[in-house]
Amino acid sequence: MTVRWQHVVSSFGRDYQEASPPADFEDRYWNYFGFIVVAAFLMRLACYTGLIASDDLGYSQFAQLIAQLHYKPELHHYALRYGLIVPLGALYALFGVREWTTILLPLVASTASVPAVMLIGNKLFGRRVALLAGLLVATFPGELQYATILVPEPVAEFYALVAILAYVYWGTSNPERAGVLCGFCLGMAYLTKEPTLFIAPALMIDALAMRRRRLFGGISAGLLMVVGAEHAYYLAVTGDLLFRSHAMIVHNRTIEAVRANRYLFWRLFKVYPRIMLRPSLDEGLHSLFALLLLIPACLLLPFKKSRLPLLWAALPLIYLNFGTSSFTHYWLLPADERYVLFIYPPLFMLAAEVLVRWWSLRPMAVPLFGFVFAVVLASGFYCGFVSRARGWRTGAVSELRIIAEIARNNNIHSVAFAGDQPEEWREALGILDHDLQPDTDPKTADITIGPDALGDPSVVSRKTIVARQSSVGNPPTPR
Repeated sequence: MTVRWQHVVSSFGRDYQEASPPADFEDRYWNYFGFIVVAAFLMRLACYTGLIASDDLGYSQFAQLIAQLHYKPELHHYALRYGLIVPLGALYALFGVREWTTILLPLVASTASVPAVMLIGNKLFGRRVALLAGLLVATFPGELQYATILVPEPVAEFYALVAILAYVYWGTSNPERAGVLCGFCLGMAYLTKEPTLFIAPALMIDALAMRRRRLFGGISAGLLMVVGAEHAYYLAVTGDLLFRSHAMIVHNRTIEAVRANRYLFWRLFKVYPRIMLRPSLDEGLHSLFALLLLIPACLLLPFKKSRLPLLWAALPLIYLNFGTSSFTHYWLLPADERYVLFIYPPLFMLAAEVLVRWWSLRPMAVPLFGFVFAVVLASGFYCGFVSRARGWRTGAVSELRIIAEIARNNNIHSVAFAGDQPEEWREALGILDHDLQPDTDPKTADITIGPDALGDPSVVSRKTIVARQSSVGNPPTPR
């Protein structure tokens, strides 16, 4: 090893003084912090998608039952994700069933994750790393795409970040309370998206490595509170203590689970590497950028500093890739880009730490590094923007959104569907205009909706006269 390389390695490995930010940066830090949070919120609105008439309708239906106090546990994994459907049910009860109330929870959670990541990054690595990591999370295409779609990942990610905030900020000064709060929030994350539970052993291993047994015990107690209350509820309501396990057995019989096991080698060794290493509209350049910088982070950063982020990212990813959802058969979990959303914050922190140390060691290369970083950020927003309102059933939802607006503006109260139309149309329209009453008889309904020549929903008949011009344009007509 050359003397020059030894100097680089030793500079990476020590708690360096060169990276101390100037005084004017310290004075403006909170201004930068606030700007990133506001920009993150505006970018999420710019990449608005709304209803997709897919999984979101299932979660919405259970949340509506909660709002009406008619909910009962069902053998379906949507019905058991209480961290999502319970707060959504509360929003429905307070503000009514609307599209904006349906997407408000993931929007707030995704936006709030940005300051949470920066606060954690500041505690673990410092302010410059915090801001860089915040920018990466703020512009990550996966965050932008799913911030306005009712799916559990953004909400589960926020619960997990709150848990880690409690862990890093109060784990030393008040380990019992911090541990209980951390465990409780991880339990809520688990009740939103099950694989987030594997952040808990990451924190427990880190706590044991620092010999904080009371913190370890607090995390265990907080988790047991949530899991114990959940199973006690099942026993009281259904008489089945293992109701969740039985729901997963039903889920494992679906086509997705069977397909995952059918293509075992591809699923185990190629799917997630393909997702994470290949630039795409879902990952942008962010994932590849973070994984490339993960190599020097593992080799050159002190393990004491990188241990928690590495455990935080690695253990859930290992379970998502190789784990099973059955105690009797090896049923691989379905794979998707959004399922790994919550493992990126620690990777972004490590990447930001490597960048800051490189900048301090090579000041002349700052413009080059800054340009590359700016390209990554810009590509992320671009990918999120161009992929908004695409895929799933967003085309049908767009037509239904126009119909709902026309119904509100023209005093239309009832709707029927011609023939055997997708149930998703009915459910989506019920969210877009909850006051529009369903009618099984097209003869008595104010309007009847059926497919047009392209298969999209369209008004095929109407009892009342609807103005040809409205605030949203011409109403859909038969083609």
